[in-house]
Amino acid sequence: MNTRAMQVGLVLVGLGLACPVSSALAQATEAEMKAFPMPPAQGYAEQKIFDYVGDFGYFVTPLDSSPGGGVGPGDYRYVRYSGIRGKRVVIWGTWGTTEIPPPGIGPDGRRTDSCFHAHTSYGVWGRFRFFGFSGWSFLGGGSLSGVRNSSGNCVMRVDNPNGRLDPRYGWGVEALDMRFDANSIFTDLVLGVQSNTHGWGSCQMPGFKACLEPSWALAYTVPL
Repeated sequence: MNTRAMQVGLVLVGLGLACPVSSALAQATEAEMKAFPMPPAQGYAEQKIFDYVGDFGYFVTPLDSSPGGGVGPGDYRYVRYSGIRGKRVVIWGTWGTTEIPPPGIGPDGRRTDSCFHAHTSYGVWGRFRFFGFSGWSFLGGGSLSGVRNSSGNCVMRVDNPNGRLDPRYGWGVEALDMRFDANSIFTDLVLGVQSNTHGWGSCQMPGFKACLEPSWALAYTVPL
């Protein structure tokens, strides 16, 4: 963050928010994600210490898909990044290693495209210390859905047709770019990410195809 005042403001905003979390397989809303408890109850899938400017931590988590259950805190995987002071950190979550097939023709003869059934949402929380207090603040995130780009590749975008119909599929930003000087109140970042499909995926539930898929958890550092 650029200034201590901005950092403290984010902390105060992040502390007072609470709301119910939907149980349907979908994407968490921004308000729902702000209410996720930190640190995560299930711990961290991976941890990374940034040892130098230019260091990075890229992880695929989970490694395998599983039937989808919901959008509660327990449905996300979390990666902890520390050593952030004195660095600019770019951090985000996105679709993982499951191949999204090209457009095709369905059994009814109509054109189908699994890209639009692919979704990712991520959130970033910062651990802070100031004036003898410590805790966690939600710093931002995003909810993205698949769209075909001009080359025909399926990419995750905040601006997508699903998000225009239902805001939970298109809020936030595609990546967070944050600056933490040597005196920053923030000491650690936690990235939580989930990718899922509706009506298509690499695993199947009886009578309905739906999956939680592997996701990329990504963060790298550059000079301030």
